[in-house]
Amino acid sequence: MKTLMVVTSLLLLVPSLLFGAGPGEISGAVAYTDILRFDYTKDGIRNRVQFWLEFKGKTAVGVAGEPGYVPEEGAIFYYLLDVDNNKKVTNWLMGFSMVSEPAPSGPYPMKNLVIDGNTARFEAFNRKWTVVDGGPGFEKDTVLVDDGFKPKPMKLYSGDLNVFRARP
Repeated sequence: MKTLMVVTSLLLLVPSLLFGAGPGEISGAVAYTDILRFDYTKDGIRNRVQFWLEFKGKTAVGVAGEPGYVPEEGAIFYYLLDVDNNKKVTNWLMGFSMVSEPAPSGPYPMKNLVIDGNTARFEAFNRKWTVVDGGPGFEKDTVLVDDGFKPKPMKLYSGDLNVFRARP
């Protein structure tokens, strides 16, 4: 029985030693405000909305310059969610000013993405970000933003973040 357990363990371990782990990935979105009232359409109705951040990224696979290398990719997207209609709002900045066209909500690129277990670290907007996936839901997820002066935890109100290393 002991021999069977050792052989099984080796069979599970050998593929990861031979082929390495797959790319690390970060995905998901979280609300970083509570529900607010905001007339984003300028029609006199203050809709119930939340501001959200969406993360999508994959770490590099392999070594730059070698066959099979895949560079990292990733971005952050900002958006406003109309809570009552469960709809992303594309023209929300028009409620602040006289802009005639929707302002871009992203993609804003992630750089130097590193994933270690359930933690993703990267740079975006001249800041260092640390995102920790605490499991299902947002309650144990954390987002820490370091502007070079003092790291600040972001308060989360809804959503879910996923950080993991894909199988090869």
